[in-house]
Amino acid sequence: MKTNRLRKNKLSVLFLTFLIVANFAPFALVFGENAPLENQQPTDVGNMPEVPGLPDNVVQYNKTDVAPVAQMEKVLAGEPTLFAYQNTTMLFNSTMKCDLVITAEATANQKIFALSVDPNQTMTLTMNLGSSPLQSEQDRDKNLNFFASIEPNATVELTAQLRLYINRTELNQELGWEVTPEKLTWMYWNGTQNEWVKVPSFVDQDGYLVCNTDHFSVWTVGEIADTTGQTEDVADMTLIYGGIGAAIIAVVVLGIVYSKRS
Repeated sequence: MKTNRLRKNKLSVLFLTFLIVANFAPFALVFGENAPLENQQPTDVGNMPEVPGLPDNVVQYNKTDVAPVAQMEKVLAGEPTLFAYQNTTMLFNSTMKCDLVITAEATANQKIFALSVDPNQTMTLTMNLGSSPLQSEQDRDKNLNFFASIEPNATVELTAQLRLYINRTELNQELGWEVTPEKLTWMYWNGTQNEWVKVPSFVDQDGYLVCNTDHFSVWTVGEIADTTGQTEDVADMTLIYGGIGAAIIAVVVLGIVYSKRS
């Protein structure tokens, strides 16, 4: 009897253990999937897009099966982090801990965008990446079908650097016209004046178009129209008409002088 009772007790304990594991297993799985970035492990980078100029200490997350819509991400201070999504690739770095809320339109078309921020406080950045401007924000130059709306959750003093990788071959095929990197510039939308404001930009050694700023807004990259020829034409016409005008004045003056002598 004693032996049977012990066996029953053991079976009861095993059964209860099984029930506890079965009930808590789903919660453990959910927690693992939604764990904060600090607790996640970098994923397999085997099929990630090639990104030029990655820093040696970059942490990479392969999310190429995800088209981000209000995707929540956390980035640790001073830790460059690469997020490779289904339709865009972004390298982000901040000197302070930062939360990201990322949305990328399906037409974002795998452009490589890099953003480095030095803020005076922790913050949350809401970022919308796409190929078309917001309403009323008409582009006045040839653009690269890339628009980035970046908004902090509070008033923050910061300096930042924006970079977009310029792959001429892919861009020429996508846009249908020859891209000239030397003519490209970053621009931000000035809602007060309803116009795009060009910002000094340059192409770095890794092939990124770079600009520096102290504020966020809606940003794009466009090609500045070539006005050199127009300027030269205007200068030539000015010389021609100026010469004709000077000749007419000289004739008039000589006529007056001659008439007075007569």
